[in-house]
Amino acid sequence: MKTLTIEYESNEQIDSFIEDHSLRSEDNVLVQIFTAVHDEEFIKSLINNILKTLPKANILGSTTCGEISNNGSLTNSTVISFSVFQNTKIVTKIINAGKDSFETGKDIINSFPDNQSDDLKLMISFADGLNTNGEEYLNGISSINDSLVVSGGLAGDYEKFVETFVFTQDGILNCGAVAAGFYNKDLNVNTDYSFNWESVGKKHIVEESIKNRVYKIGGMTPVDFYTHYLGDDISRLLPAIGIEFPLVIKKDGVVIARSVLTKHDDGSLSFAGNIPEGSVVQFGHGDVQMIINKGVDNIKNIIENPVESIFIYSCMARRALLQDDINLEILPMKEIAPISGFFTYGEFYHNCKNNSCNSQLLNQTMTIVAISESLNIIEAVTPNIFSHNPPHVNDTSLHRTQALSNLIERTTKELEELNSNLEDEVSKEIEKNIEKDSMLQIMQSQIQLGEMMEMIIHQWRQPLSAITSTTSSLQVYKETGILSDDILDSSFENILSYTDHLNSTIQDFRDLFSSNIKLEKMNSEQLIKKSLSIIKPILEKKKIKLVQKYSCTNSVNLSVGLLMQVILNIVKNAIDILLEKKIEDPKVKLSTFPDGKYSVIEISDNGGGIPEDILDKIFDKRFTTKKGGDGTGIGLDMSKTIVETKLNGEISAHNDNGWAVFTIKLLKE
Repeated sequence: MKTLTIEYESNEQIDSFIEDHSLRSEDNVLVQIFTAVHDEEFIKSLINNILKTLPKANILGSTTCGEISNNGSLTNSTVISFSVFQNTKIVTKIINAGKDSFETGKDIINSFPDNQSDDLKLMISFADGLNTNGEEYLNGISSINDSLVVSGGLAGDYEKFVETFVFTQDGILNCGAVAAGFYNKDLNVNTDYSFNWESVGKKHIVEESIKNRVYKIGGMTPVDFYTHYLGDDISRLLPAIGIEFPLVIKKDGVVIARSVLTKHDDGSLSFAGNIPEGSVVQFGHGDVQMIINKGVDNIKNIIENPVESIFIYSCMARRALLQDDINLEILPMKEIAPISGFFTYGEFYHNCKNNSCNSQLLNQTMTIVAISESLNIIEAVTPNIFSHNPPHVNDTSLHRTQALSNLIERTTKELEELNSNLEDEVSKEIEKNIEKDSMLQIMQSQIQLGEMMEMIIHQWRQPLSAITSTTSSLQVYKETGILSDDILDSSFENILSYTDHLNSTIQDFRDLFSSNIKLEKMNSEQLIKKSLSIIKPILEKKKIKLVQKYSCTNSVNLSVGLLMQVILNIVKNAIDILLEKKIEDPKVKLSTFPDGKYSVIEISDNGGGIPEDILDKIFDKRFTTKKGGDGTGIGLDMSKTIVETKLNGEISAHNDNGWAVFTIKLLKE
């Protein structure tokens, strides 16, 4: 095979070129047209003229953001390459994008005959650059044949973002795709790419997106995001300027960029490819020195395989960054084989790693596809092919750009290291606080255990005293000879009653300290009475009146022990307040009532209410009104945690005419 390239001047020039190189007699010719002329009539005229002279030609073309020939990067030109094949059949197809981009991809691969055979070795495809989601388009192709090598890119219009065209000998489209299929299982096809865009600044999370349209990044709309970090001028120039400041993400092990294609009225942005929700993104900035140096690696990779023609599809952002120095990346390759191509709005790259292949949409890259019908490998290359020293070494603009790239790279790395060190320090402090919290919880549990033991003593004192008294009476009755069967039976009944009470108390305390947090069905009134059986003796001892009013009979799903802890904690706090303030007629009131889907428990006391300046703080961690920080029990913050995270309920507090009221809401069964 061979590739011949011409920079268009006139139809007569094309006719002479075809005649001079004896192309008329060739049966398998692929003509690629890359044009800066965004005029449908011009493109039609050019196609018709080529077909008039070369009627068997397969034509594949795109409008551009710059053209590539053996002379390097061109501007406002039309480059035409003629690739002549001896053993490879070329088939071209054109598909109007009447559906979404994924379906367009499926349609175009399905339009090719034998689209899953080994004979179909390569597809070069161009899609319009403004309406096609390049990633979805490639996904559509891969859904039919994921091993097919796909190269090419998205059409451009010199950053006007108005209209792009793709075309074949069969038509021209401003919304759709074209492709050329190469049928030859022995065709040597090798792909490579160069990225070298540095990630700059803080990492951000994409919080809301649908495929390639992003609605929120870091809590901002994408337009506000660009404005915040790059300034008002940059945001006003979107989408054109956005291709020079892409978002960089990592996908399938490949670091890729996503360029802005469309700015929407709601502040969202559409990108050339998908950016899934949850993606970690950073701004990208081109590293000039790395871009130039990477060209050496590309050349080394190319010459390891047979190569007769090189097609280059490179991002317009690289051209915008390097300007004329883009030739330092492109021109060395013409020493290996003829080169042609164009600058795109997105590049198609076929990636194979770990026995897995897929086609990806890239931005800010230079992609290369090197092909050959021959098996011969180039054994000798021009020595200066590996030299990338700028020919204009006295031009300070390149060195200034390189210095800026180096500054950005080093500064970003230093900031990342600083951020990493800060994260380590924060983690260490968090661990320390966790240890402190654990010790605090242990202390609180020990204090609570002491309080519970006091309650047990109160609970058991009266029945134990009664048992002792009854036993002593029986002894006296026996010694005095007046012990009758009736007295004995009655005394035994009393002792059994007292024993049952002790057993019931033991069970109540077992429920209180049970580690089982499984939810059980229970009436809230029953739960309150179990709690009161523990703390009621203290209320009686302190001469605090207990008022009870129950009007909710619905069952709720709850953990008995956990809710008992919460109720006892609130009642114990009420007792402390009533005693501290020396209330003359102290009262604690417990009530239940239904409230829609909730069963409500209210616990209140007439201790004067909660001071307004602390009412919104009482559930905060470590907050206490006890002098010297001598808070006891599990604390209101832990009560809130239990109710909301373990019982799926709600807890709140308010004042009502001198009464402090705590409200616990639990979902009815």
